[in-house]
Amino acid sequence: MGRTLSSALSWVLSLAIALTFATLVPLVAHSETYPSRPIRVIVPYSAGSGADITARQTMAKLSEFLGQNIIIENRPGTSAIVGTDAVAKAAPDGYTLLFGVTQHAINPTLQPKLPYDTLKDFVPVARVTDQPLYMAVNKALPGKNIAEVIEHIKAAPGKYNYASTGLGTSIHLAGAYFAWRAGVQMSHIPYTNASQTLVDLGSNEVQVLFYTYQPLVPQLQAGRIKILGSTGAARSAWAPDIPTMEEAGMPGFVMPAWHGVLAPAKTPPEIVGILEKALARVAQDPDYKKTIEPTGTDIYYAPSKEFGAFIESEIKRFGEILNRAGTKLP
Repeated sequence: MGRTLSSALSWVLSLAIALTFATLVPLVAHSETYPSRPIRVIVPYSAGSGADITARQTMAKLSEFLGQNIIIENRPGTSAIVGTDAVAKAAPDGYTLLFGVTQHAINPTLQPKLPYDTLKDFVPVARVTDQPLYMAVNKALPGKNIAEVIEHIKAAPGKYNYASTGLGTSIHLAGAYFAWRAGVQMSHIPYTNASQTLVDLGSNEVQVLFYTYQPLVPQLQAGRIKILGSTGAARSAWAPDIPTMEEAGMPGFVMPAWHGVLAPAKTPPEIVGILEKALARVAQDPDYKKTIEPTGTDIYYAPSKEFGAFIESEIKRFGEILNRAGTKLP
């Protein structure tokens, strides 16, 4: 009987070990072989947009380090919600990722009935860039600096307006926040075509626009606009003569656009780790820096945990900005 009991216990122990090993092997094998096929990265904006350009530059280098093709899929619509939702509902296997932008942290306040949970349905992989917005004004608007421009706008309530590339975008919020902080009455003119926004700024159809640097350069070089300030936390190396909004007399006006990679919730930590480390290599690559900085973008790497905390803080911050500035849809 003792021998029978001993044999039974031995069999149970062997089975338990085998089952444990069987459970662990797929995880180990999964992480060791990932990625074994092309990765799809969804950009929730149209081809040729700033987010699309940055995504393609970043993913080209990531593809090189992972040794696997990365396919960019543009899924624009409803303030980035369409593409974001597609990732939230994708299989959590590391083969569908989101190239998230600032809008990801704005939408929870603007769109209370999102088809996904911004925090619970995604796992942050890494933040990769920081892209300041620049306050550009038509040359006909009097003032050599922001303080003088504000003084002039205050003297003519309702005469001037600020443009954006759509309701609820970070560009819209920057304009609304400026008007609120400056205490000026300005109308908001939303556009659906970014190129037309820039043309109308140059022709004085609109007077103020917060936008990324590189697309503003042609209008600047043509002498049609002035660039007075940056929403970055510090002056950019590629535009050192342009002061920050804080330096220009608006403390706390730090509102850069940002980009980062997110995966569906429940993506295995091993896969998230592989992507996180590969993106760290991308951020440190000198060729990547040479490629991305001329577009007016700064490299800003933050690992998964830090990026997650940052997103939570951004949701809170934009909620406060929206409430204070009274910026609701429309």
